[in-house]
Amino acid sequence: MNENTEKLVLIIDDSVDNCLLLTTALEGNGFSVISAENGRAALSLLAELPKLPDLIFLDAQMPVMDGYEFRREQSQCERIREIPVVVMSADCSLEMHERMNHPKHILTKPLSLNIIVERAVASINVAP
Repeated sequence: MNENTEKLVLIIDDSVDNCLLLTTALEGNGFSVISAENGRAALSLLAELPKLPDLIFLDAQMPVMDGYEFRREQSQCERIREIPVVVMSADCSLEMHERMNHPKHILTKPLSLNIIVERAVASINVAP
């Protein structure tokens, strides 16, 4: 049995193509995947979920609520603040790392399928 099958990943991204890419890569490696189109929708979803995700993939730039604002809200909510986050952005600078409240990883766009899976596995400490 694949050890990842019990692991839930939340993708927060307004790009349908990025969501599809991430979902394909992660589900192909046994993860369960849910998604939200922006930070506000993700916060609503997280408030309703009985089981919280083991990892969040977060786009930095989105309408309604971007990744920066989501991270601020996440850090203030005791229930979700400990969920590790992998940020996806064209900017991987030290300033980005600090502004994003020190995420587990920052993936540089364009995204690579292999890197997506490697970061997911490393971020939630499961075997590939």
